Parts: sequence; C-alpha cells; structure tokens
Amino acid sequence: MSSHSLADGLKSVVPEITLLINTAPPDAFDVVIQFLSAENLPKMDPIGRGDPYFIAKIDDHITYTSSILPNTSSPKWENEEWIVRNIPATARLSVTVFDKDDDEPMDDYIGQFEILNVTNYHPPPSGHDILSLTGSKHGQFHLSIQSIQSSDETKHLPRYTFDGPCRYFRHDSFVVGRLTMLNADSVYSTWKIPMRRISVFFPPYQKQHWNKHYKAAQLIFGKCPASLLSKTTLKVTHKALYARTVKHSENGRLNSADDLWKYVFAHKTTKQIKPCIYTYIIDNYTWRFSETGRQFFADFASKHALLANGSEYVRYAGEFHVRPTKGWDHWNAYDTSNDSWEIVIDNGSGTYTPSSDLLKNLKELFLFNFPGLNIVTYDFKDPKLKESEEQLKAAIENYKDSSATIEELASPPVIIERL
Repeated sequence: MSSHSLADGLKSVVPEITLLINTAPPDAFDVVIQFLSAENLPKMDPIGRGDPYFIAKIDDHITYTSSILPNTSSPKWENEEWIVRNIPATARLSVTVFDKDDDEPMDDYIGQFEILNVTNYHPPPSGHDILSLTGSKHGQFHLSIQSIQSSDETKHLPRYTFDGPCRYFRHDSFVVGRLTMLNADSVYSTWKIPMRRISVFFPPYQKQHWNKHYKAAQLIFGKCPASLLSKTTLKVTHKALYARTVKHSENGRLNSADDLWKYVFAHKTTKQIKPCIYTYIIDNYTWRFSETGRQFFADFASKHALLANGSEYVRYAGEFHVRPTKGWDHWNAYDTSNDSWEIVIDNGSGTYTPSSDLLKNLKELFLFNFPGLNIVTYDFKDPKLKESEEQLKAAIENYKDSSATIEELASPPVIIERL
C-alpha cells in the first residue's frame, strides 16, 4: 500500500515552492486520509457474504467513493487514499458503508460513523464503530488521517480542493452494448476520472452554461413540459450508464501518463489501443467520457448533457480522439507507452459551446494531472482537426479488420459434443 506525506505531496506538485507552514491561516488545513479496512460487517443477504464499499464526505462539500470488495465481511482496501486541500479546522468527516447488490435497485445500508476532529485526529484503538439506523453496532472501520496547516500555496486554493490521487472508473453496459454494437464484445463503456484542482484551471465564474440558441439544448433545458421529460430521461439513462456493479465495473489508480494509455485506452482483452472518437465533459470534480459512434443510440448515449447528468453548466466539454505521435503510418496498436500516443482534444459541444479561449486551460489541466502527456488542443472549427479526423476514419477501418482476427484467436475454442 502506498502512502503520501503532505509535505512530499506538495513538493511533487509544486517543486519550486518552499513550505511556509507557519504563515498559513489557522483555519486552513490539508489532509491525507487513508481508508484501511473494516471487520465484523453483518451478513446482509441470505446467500454468501457481502460486497462492501463506502462513501466518505467532508462537510457535505466533497465526496469520495471507494472500490467494491466482493464477498467479504472483513474488507481490506488498498490505495484508497484521499488528499483534500484547504479545509476548515472544524471540518467533519462522515463515512457510510454499504453492501453492493447488483440485483436490487438500491444497495443495502450497513451503517455510518462520523469524525468531528478531522484536523486533530487520534484513531480509536479498536477502530470506529459502524452504527446502523437503530444504533446497533455493525462492525468496525479503520483509517488514518495526516493533517497539516495549509501552506502559502494551498491556502489560496478553493475550499475543499480535491488533490488526488487520480483514479479511473469504467462502467460496462451489455444492454447498451448490444444496441450500439461498437465492438465484438457488445459492451458499451463509460469512464469517470476524478481530476485534481479542476477549479484552479476552470474557476467557477468561468462555468460553461448551456447554449440557449441550440435547439437540442432548448429541448432539454427549456421550460416546457417536454423539457422536463427530456431531462428526467437523461438522468435515468445517466444513472444506468454509470451504475457500478460487482461484475461489470473496474477501477484503479493512475500514477502516470503511461497508466492512462495502459488502463484506460487499451482494450482489456486484446491490449490494443482503439482508434475512435470520444465525447467528454469536465464537471466540478471529474472528467467523464464515452465512445461516440454513428449509430443512433451510441450518439445519444454520448451526448454532453447525458454525460453531465442534465446539468445546466459544465467546466468544459467537447470531443477527443487518440493518434500515434508519429502518424498512423507508424501505428503499433500494442505499444501503450505515452511516448507513442497523443490525445487530440477540442471544444466541439453544441450543447455547452465552450470558449476556445480556455483551450490552453484545458491543456494545462491535463498536463498537471498527467505530467508528460502528449496532448494537442484544437478549436472545433480548425481545419487541422478535420484533417486528423479524416486520417482517423481510415485507421478505424484497419482496426476493425485486425481486431476481429485477434479476438477470434483470443477466444477459447467452442467444443460441441455429440450425444
């Protein structure tokens, strides 16, 4: 299990800054929270043990959701670390534990506990009692908290600034996959990646509101009854696409730009990087995206308002695709190193029409979160973007031919027994 000290974390982010802890105001603190384990969790289902996970909140301002650990009453989480900058001295932490239930509309509630002294934390020897709604003990939870007064650099960050680590969450839908048929696996994936310091690069006063002159956006955000129905449908679909399950979700930590290519963009079976176009939005804390296709449902499921869960504003939005740094003529789909690939990202969203003036902020945000990442930004009207997309189309056709052969080879043989 890896861990960070607050000082080391700051030095790795802003190496030229000397920490002047004594000059920080008394009500500004930075914390690193390590969520460790739980034990004696109750059995919530008649068959098997539980699939626990937890949701942590600081003052109801910022939220952390853990990975799901299957079939255990004594979960031990690894790499569940949360760095938050500039919280008040009076900050409270609440942790709610659930049992994931894929077959039910709602997960089972196990219990909750609260820490009232986050910035001056002393762990109880036996852990925190997890209390049910009736006050019964439903196990114990263990965590550690490092806190330090905010430095001159971090005290100027917005309150409750998320500062890592970056993690990815992939959600697979077979129902949508069968409708879109974007791949041989009939799987449609949506991605969510919490990003550090989004509000620094896209301050709240620069939020990109929905385009009141765009007819499709009017149908969603207007005042007529049809708009209410459209927004309700969006929210229901968003929840379905991003629903976490034990069997069909994956998450992990992204420690470098190489990890982004290896764990996010490479196919989980063939290990190839797939040429395609993604639709994305960036909200207050996360980068969300999914593949865009020509089929109706694929296009609908990738709409920016859907990814934004019907929000009237985003921090930024558009489309992006990946391409080899040396051109498609030198394409090796199995090479997932950062040196071999680059992200081409734009502001092409009719729903939110982000300002092209903020493309430099977009690039800086990605480089801050993934140092060394090769990234190119274009305004959606730039001819160079159209040229890159035309080259991508040819690569997509080549990928279809090669990936079909590879998936056939990777699939186990089907043996038919005669009766």
